[in-house]
Amino acid sequence: MRGFPLSYKDVGLLIGGFSLFLYGIIQMSSGLEKAVGPRLRRIFERLNSSPFRGLFIGALVTAIVQSSSAVTVLTVTFVNAGLLTLEGALGIIFGANIGTTVTAQLVAFKLTTAAPYFLFIGFLTLFLGRRKYVKNVGEAILGFGMIFMGLSLMESSLHALRSWAPFLNAMISMGRYPILGILTGAGITAIIQSSSVTTSIVVALAGEGAMELSSAIPIILGANIGTCVTALLASIGTNISAKRTAFAHLFFNVIGVLLIFPFLNFFEKVVSMTSSDVARQVANAHTIFNGIWAFIWILFTKQYAGLIRKILPGEERVYKKEASFLKPQLLDTPSAALEAAKNELVRMAEIVEDMYNLTMDALFKNSTQNYKDVLIMEDITDVLKTSLINYLTQLSTDSLSKGEAKELNAILRAVDDVERIADHLTNVMEKVDVKNSERVEFTEFAWKDLSELRELLYENIRDSYSMIKDSTVSYLDEVLLREERIDYKVRQSKENHIERIKKGICNPIAGIIFSDLLIDLERISDHCVNIAQEFYEVNRVKREKVILR
Repeated sequence: MRGFPLSYKDVGLLIGGFSLFLYGIIQMSSGLEKAVGPRLRRIFERLNSSPFRGLFIGALVTAIVQSSSAVTVLTVTFVNAGLLTLEGALGIIFGANIGTTVTAQLVAFKLTTAAPYFLFIGFLTLFLGRRKYVKNVGEAILGFGMIFMGLSLMESSLHALRSWAPFLNAMISMGRYPILGILTGAGITAIIQSSSVTTSIVVALAGEGAMELSSAIPIILGANIGTCVTALLASIGTNISAKRTAFAHLFFNVIGVLLIFPFLNFFEKVVSMTSSDVARQVANAHTIFNGIWAFIWILFTKQYAGLIRKILPGEERVYKKEASFLKPQLLDTPSAALEAAKNELVRMAEIVEDMYNLTMDALFKNSTQNYKDVLIMEDITDVLKTSLINYLTQLSTDSLSKGEAKELNAILRAVDDVERIADHLTNVMEKVDVKNSERVEFTEFAWKDLSELRELLYENIRDSYSMIKDSTVSYLDEVLLREERIDYKVRQSKENHIERIKKGICNPIAGIIFSDLLIDLERISDHCVNIAQEFYEVNRVKREKVILR
């Protein structure tokens, strides 16, 4: 382009530096997420009660991982899985807005000269470390070095932009018409899905004298809005609680930008007093805005959550990973402890029933959107199984009646059956993932068979679980009748599928996945029969006692 100030060499440095910068952020986020991911999940699960604690954790984790998008997406995932309430999620999101400003501050510190040393240390740690944790930390350090090496390359290529008239005119327009800067920042961030990238580039431009504070502030404000796109995308196909979380993130940032917009000139004057360096001023503007806004809004978390629930009404689903009913003091009263164990089993069964609905939706929609949620819920069932077994083994069977002893044994066996159903549902999700990744298509005949099995299985799950909840009902005959239909349908489906493969109507890979799905679905029904049989005798004894009374 005629008059364009950058040479081919400069353009190459700009493109290469930007690519290295982006990859560095991905690399560092990936390394740190793998290093602290399990701990992070355990921490997030305990943040329902304190938005202030969530603010601190959200800020700290985002500052470490250098990605507010990763933190907000993880938050949406946890809310969707029922492990976080909306109030707990809001605290993390507010904190993430503070933590994400650390990237801009680091860029303003001009750590580019130290980039080669970080690369060297990261390389040694990654390739010489023996433990997986050490290698993950090395990956993060290497990514950190890439970020600043990429910035160094970009800075050396952007120097000439300071005197290019079209660029200067664009910057002047953004300073004169802040709405253009806000839209620009929101648009760029929405595309690249990282406010850290947008703000870091703005700070780098300011450091090279190519951007004034008046032009930089609107772009940074817009970046806060654009970064919400990632969470909104993550909420597609999720439950109402996750959608509320993503919307609350967007609404929070939009309101903040709208409220400060009339006072931009005053805000610019305040920020200009924090440093004589423009790059530092830009980084400070980002931190001051997000910090003050988050600390103000955290005081109104409950009110804000109530507003979001009114805007997006619906039933909220929240799961606790820890046992809710298994109180140690009840062990002194075995009958009460047994009732508590039964209530916990009912809660576990309800979680698995939700897992079934999510898994079947994923199968029939050809989507793995719910994959993480199903894995988290399966993890909850493992924890509850262990808690229930440990609790029931502490009960003294000597103090239980004959009927109560039978119920204890039935609960123990049912705990295993419910957990095994969760395992088979996880297997189904894995096959859905393989089916999608391999782009395997089922025939209309296969879908018809799966649809019929889906309805039969749901009825068996519902009825067998009802026998746990309600001691006066028995659906054993209905469950056994459906079990026969399911067994027949599975055999028939397998035989028909083999014939379709022979005729070339269906490809062999689809046949393997379809057959494996049938096996898992059949075994889920087997466990439903076990549950119904286990509680049939327990409920019969209870009904007889009621009649005698």
